Amino acid sequence: MSSGRIAQHRNYGDIMARHERDVKIKRITRVFIYFIIIVVVILLFLLVRRWEQNGEPKAKQSTALVQQAPETGAR
Repeated sequence: MSSGRIAQHRNYGDIMARHERDVKIKRITRVFIYFIIIVVVILLFLLVRRWEQNGEPKAKQSTALVQQAPETGAR
């Protein structure tokens, strides 16, 4: 043990307090990032679902119009 090594550990309490703060900040940041990712995935899911629902009636209407277009009546 040298005097430099001993001097590093004199403020051990302060170093541990700083470490605990850093760990808390990293944990909060990680949770926040996961929350943002989940929100983005849910929004993409809802957007795609709504886009598919809006696309279906148009396709049904166009096929219905094609089926009704030929008339079989005498003039």
